[in-house]
Amino acid sequence: MIIVTGANGNLGRQVVNLLKDRIPISEIAVSVREPEKAADLSTAGIDVRQADFRDRASVVRAFTGAEKVLIISTSGASDTVSEHRNAVDAAVEAGIKHIFYTSGTKESLSHIGRVHEQTEKAIIETGLNYTILRNNLYADVLVREVIGAVKAGILSIPADDGKMAAVTRADCAAAAAAVLATDGHQNKIYDITGPESLAWSNIAEIASEIAGKKIAFIPALPDTFREGMLSKGVPDFRVSFLLEIYKAYSSGAYDIPSHAVAKLTGKPATPTRDFILRTAREALAH
Repeated sequence: MIIVTGANGNLGRQVVNLLKDRIPISEIAVSVREPEKAADLSTAGIDVRQADFRDRASVVRAFTGAEKVLIISTSGASDTVSEHRNAVDAAVEAGIKHIFYTSGTKESLSHIGRVHEQTEKAIIETGLNYTILRNNLYADVLVREVIGAVKAGILSIPADDGKMAAVTRADCAAAAAAVLATDGHQNKIYDITGPESLAWSNIAEIASEIAGKKIAFIPALPDTFREGMLSKGVPDFRVSFLLEIYKAYSSGAYDIPSHAVAKLTGKPATPTRDFILRTAREALAH
């Protein structure tokens, strides 16, 4: 049996839906904090189990009886590492044979990068079989940046013009479902990235194409960005988180285009630029 955690989230739900096409439903179970929100999965015949990473005992109960578990990383709050460690320790206690983990691009400049680094270490140290899926920046996030730039008439963020091989969330889900449903992925680390790299100036070009006018990319000073976000009521810890992640995006760490999605799923990854342009244009039309 395969357990997918976080199945009420966007990524988890997509993974489960794809797994249903690959393996018998009787071999799929999910763990969620709020089972009532997964009523449709239960109706479809999927075993829905309640678990909260903050409550290790609940995770042990949810994982018991399964051989594989996909641990989908949580929100990146200050206690995320302890939540992930609870899930990893629960997997060992429950008798899981193979841990799969949705990690992120390897970098230590941001809080979330350090969370992934520590979680990967904890998983590997269990001695169990593992598969690490290092998902690059979601192209879905860049859609929001384009929409914001079209509305503001400028793309101004605290980042240099670094490149990122962004990948769609749907492709990340497809890669996860593929490795869960097939053999040969023991003790492997995969960089799940898009097939092309885009710089922030390219993102501004996409916004310009939608807007029908020139939208420039102008890097914002970190202090100016912080003041602007604080004035909008964004908590200081959240602003610091964003400043770190923008710095990481600009570092070159995310500039690792690959064909991993195609190799794992048998289907080519969604072209990043086309996805951003189409999805942002559709969103702005409504």
